[in-house]
Amino acid sequence: ALEVHNGVVRQLIYRHGGYEVKTIGDSFFVAFPDVPSAVRFALQLQLEMMTAEWPESLLRLPDGLMELGPSGKLLWRGLRVRVGIHFGVAKVEMDHDTLKADYFGPTVNFAARVESKALGGQILVSQP
Repeated sequence: ALEVHNGVVRQLIYRHGGYEVKTIGDSFFVAFPDVPSAVRFALQLQLEMMTAEWPESLLRLPDGLMELGPSGKLLWRGLRVRVGIHFGVAKVEMDHDTLKADYFGPTVNFAARVESKALGGQILVSQP
């Protein structure tokens, strides 16, 4: 399931012009050039997670079951991801181990707090 999750996330990061700063467990830290790109990524991510090719064993678990709304429209299927979006200027330094840019500072800390408040299947966006 983690391979499916990571594949969907990375494909969409690329498609929406994002930069994968790092991963921690199953969490991604991603930077985008602007808020609309980040929001489009987040919306598409939630949609693509519902149609991803999840293992049947996951789809039988309570958190992976298909959920339909009153009209019969698909509300959820598979893993639920939470997304937090915050916009601002961050400090950028080169990580000498990974040779990739890493982001630091209050903007990054606030973005992490926004993400931590979301539930699976939610997208939270801070106010400017």
